[in-house]
Amino acid sequence: MKPSIVPEQELCIIAAGLRIRQQISLQMTYTIIDISQPVSSSTACFPGDTPFSRQVTLRLEEGATVNLTSFTMSPHVGTHADAPSHIQGHLEDNHGMVSGMPLLPYIGLCAVLDVSPLADGITKQHFEKAADGFPELPPRVVFKTQKNLRFDVWEGKYAHFTVELIEALRACGIIMAGLDTPSVDHIASKDLEVHHAMMKAGFSWLENLDLTKADQGIYFLSAAPLKLTELEASPVRAVLIKDLV
Repeated sequence: MKPSIVPEQELCIIAAGLRIRQQISLQMTYTIIDISQPVSSSTACFPGDTPFSRQVTLRLEEGATVNLTSFTMSPHVGTHADAPSHIQGHLEDNHGMVSGMPLLPYIGLCAVLDVSPLADGITKQHFEKAADGFPELPPRVVFKTQKNLRFDVWEGKYAHFTVELIEALRACGIIMAGLDTPSVDHIASKDLEVHHAMMKAGFSWLENLDLTKADQGIYFLSAAPLKLTELEASPVRAVLIKDLV
């Protein structure tokens, strides 16, 4: 397996692909695969976290000119990206918040690596076996660990990253890794060693993806976090675009 395509190269690859498609046809065809988990009052969340709840502020049937709502939830409910302040620093000083995170890791070429079914630590061996069929990897990878997903049921046993996996990903030039479970760390982890290993290595990551409709392959990922200046994480609407390049 060769090292990954660096971000500068992928822009050239995407541009070349678009030019070729424009020459073939003025009407481009591609498929958008939604890999975000739905968020509702029934969405399961990490034990002790704040679930989603909706409050109705105004109703048309009560004479208001619009329907208007507000909501409360942890930014870790559903598909989301963690910021540095999730595991380090003080929330009061507003350093390391999600608004300051670079967008490049969340937008660009991405490989879906199928290691399913798996409900344990994802190892270097799992990664190398899944990536063996790719001549090159893009700088973003997401791990598919389950064929079916129930967003409304908390699963206490789930697949998670390992430190050896992070080291292997870093050696291949990966800058962002995601998975379809609630956390990159084991539920019983007290020191969050994988979170800290990823932070130290300069990684970005996505949690709680829904990859049930995504086969192994190369896609274009769009999963930018919101520009939230006072929060340690952000919900994302993550999609994979097939046949764009």
